[in-house]
Amino acid sequence: MKNKKGFTLFEFLLTLVIILVVIIVALPLVLYAIKSARISAFKTSAYNVLDSTEYYLTKEDYVSIPTEGISIEELDLNIENNNFDSGLIKEADKNHFQLVYLTKNNYCAIGTKENLRATDAGCGALDLTAPEHVFLYLKNTSKDSITILVSTDESESEIVSYEYSIDNGKYTKEIAKNEYTFSSLKEGEHKIKVRVTNEAGLQTESEIYTFKTNNISRIECIEKNKTSGFKTEMNMVCTYPIGEEYTYEYSLDHTNWEQIKLDDNQYMFQIKENGTIYTRVLQNEKIVTVHAINIDNIDTTLNGAYPELLENMIPVIYDQNKGVWVKADARIKYFSYENKNYANAVFVRKNADTDDPKSRSREYYLSNRAIGEEVYEGDILGYYVWIPRYRYQLFNVSNKTQDPQTIMIEFEGKNIKKSSGEIEGTYTNDNWYTHPAFSNNGVEYNGFWISKFQNSAGKNSSCYLTGDASSCNIKSINLYSLPYSKSITNVSISTAHLMSSNMMIKSNIYGFKSDAFVHVLTNLEWGATSYLTNSNYGINQNLEYSSSDYKNNMTSSTTGNITGVYDMSGTLPEMVMANYNKDAGKDEKDNSGFKDYGEVDWPNYIDYYKGITYKNRILGDATGETKGWYNSYYQFINGENPFMIRGGKMENISSIYNVGRSTGNIQADVTFRTALVKN
Repeated sequence: MKNKKGFTLFEFLLTLVIILVVIIVALPLVLYAIKSARISAFKTSAYNVLDSTEYYLTKEDYVSIPTEGISIEELDLNIENNNFDSGLIKEADKNHFQLVYLTKNNYCAIGTKENLRATDAGCGALDLTAPEHVFLYLKNTSKDSITILVSTDESESEIVSYEYSIDNGKYTKEIAKNEYTFSSLKEGEHKIKVRVTNEAGLQTESEIYTFKTNNISRIECIEKNKTSGFKTEMNMVCTYPIGEEYTYEYSLDHTNWEQIKLDDNQYMFQIKENGTIYTRVLQNEKIVTVHAINIDNIDTTLNGAYPELLENMIPVIYDQNKGVWVKADARIKYFSYENKNYANAVFVRKNADTDDPKSRSREYYLSNRAIGEEVYEGDILGYYVWIPRYRYQLFNVSNKTQDPQTIMIEFEGKNIKKSSGEIEGTYTNDNWYTHPAFSNNGVEYNGFWISKFQNSAGKNSSCYLTGDASSCNIKSINLYSLPYSKSITNVSISTAHLMSSNMMIKSNIYGFKSDAFVHVLTNLEWGATSYLTNSNYGINQNLEYSSSDYKNNMTSSTTGNITGVYDMSGTLPEMVMANYNKDAGKDEKDNSGFKDYGEVDWPNYIDYYKGITYKNRILGDATGETKGWYNSYYQFINGENPFMIRGGKMENISSIYNVGRSTGNIQADVTFRTALVKN
């Protein structure tokens, strides 16, 4: 019998090494092939857009492309898998067209059919022009250091890196900041240059600039009458070196310079917009020193209706690159309502979870060292969105059936005189009217914080998974405002009021103090939020609904981005504090729980209605003025159903303008959300 011999250990290891080498060599080629195939497929889709545009316009005699181009959504193109995020079509020449940034996720295509370019690295990667006008400015200097600031023009993509060189030395490593400090320098002159790189990898070098250490001819600027918070304007006083041979200039674009005259050795800039002011001193037309004043704390939109953070409230902004919320610096603007980026804030748990290494304490998040750092989602108890106080232009005082329209809004702080909306005691269309949601019992508010998501129960509650409050001890429920959670149902309107009020008890988990008034959202507050959604500061359309990841699918956000309020349409309808004639419900068995049927005292913040038809609406409540918008469902309150419910999905109709009614008793398909104001 022949002996059969298997692999030796050495042979086995050698074979394994060979296989690994083959994989290592082949894997990049395979990945590159996959990448190329996907880009090619996207490019084919882009070609289809151009072909479909040409075909569409040849058969539509009265349709043409405007000079500025037209959005791909505005053309009824018959394209298979037409699920692009955005795209602009412009005319290249007669009957030929070009794409301007056709996008889907990170894929982007631009150009005509003859020179179409595509990438999976974002539109910036297709930039063909390098950055222009790279200038250096002296920001600060000492005996052994020089701090410089870089400015450059780049309109088609973003600057991704800066590299710095001094005295003909090697460039530093790439960094993302346009400011750099050279330290441990010898006293005297130093030659400095910079190289900037954009998203497409195109680079531009600056000229060589000469700066001195220990430069006593610096310009120093300080804010006059400095106050904390946001401002509508700012006075900045700059002190300059004095010399008869000196001239003094400033520029807003580092290109066009204007002379200024000093008062003694100072000049005061009156600043009303954010941006950068460049100012310099010249001697015999040679620059002695330059200074850049960076302003980022001017508000030109809210007019004083600034977010009022409650005690223990953490302002946050969303970091798109990291996919997380980070703590904002409340001392500077962390919002931009003109760009539909609303102010957001959260409440967090008091103590860190010792079993979770990412968890931090409330004390940490409240500290300045947390600014710019992630606010861990596992620590968040509730997200809130700031609805600033505003006035709106009356558009349908007579409650006529009208098509949806853009509601004109102007923000105004509570110190600005209210607008009555009246002419000789009569509400009149086109007049400005301060929305009544920002007043309660004679108290004026600068705005309110609305729960970003519908209320849910905590994970320690037995009704967390179902949302059904009838399966748990209502008195022990802590309310949360979190994504991916079951909204609380099967609670009466009086119970919702008590649960919201319990958020303010002394031992509450949220950190609410005496400055907080927590309550069930009123109907007027619902109206104020929906009007803002349909305004020049909102998406100006009915909300869609998607149960997908709220970070990646924002069709149900009032802003169309992650900073808005979610799920006011298409999900569960919501109870709001609105009642007909202080009627507690239908009868002794079917009622709200408020007195006299129940034992709960009526709250002092409820919106009361005097009649049972839309003619008895309250201006601003999004019932009569917007009746029928987006084919919304409509049933006004009456004697048997004296409480109002709003939004969500009613009779298969999804709309933020849905109006329904109830007895105020528990319902399996109705929930609620809270609002906060600062006392």
